[in-house]
Amino acid sequence: MEPVTIAVIVLLIAGVVGSIVPMAPGALFSIIGVLLYMYESKEVSLLFSVFGLLTGLFALLTDWFAGSIAAKAGGASNTTSLMAGIAGVFGFIFLGGPIGLAIAVAATVFLREYLIHGDSNRSLKASAYSTLGVLGSALIQAMLTASILVAFLLTILI
Repeated sequence: MEPVTIAVIVLLIAGVVGSIVPMAPGALFSIIGVLLYMYESKEVSLLFSVFGLLTGLFALLTDWFAGSIAAKAGGASNTTSLMAGIAGVFGFIFLGGPIGLAIAVAATVFLREYLIHGDSNRSLKASAYSTLGVLGSALIQAMLTASILVAFLLTILI
């Protein structure tokens, strides 16, 4: 097995692990692995390359925006959803990865919706949706990055 192939496999495994480990950019590892494969491989599979890049980008977007989209589904306003997305980024950086992201999104949605409507039940519902969205996104990212790894292994074996 070529050193480049081993490096790609290592990056794709890091992508899967990084999807659930705090502060690790799982989807970015997967995207870098696919790009390394495309750049360094002698025989590039167009099907895998397109699948890997699109799936990696979707995983990245899921990481960034799942909480705010779920907040909107739970009844939060557009402004609250936007604020939740921004708070999630700061929570991820300053409060410790996905857990910090979930806390920041939940708190932002609850406080903002409570200030707007004064209804703790409505605020709690929107906050719960956003928290489930953030936590569910980690699971979705793990499945997406794992599918990139499996597709690559199939590509090199077939």
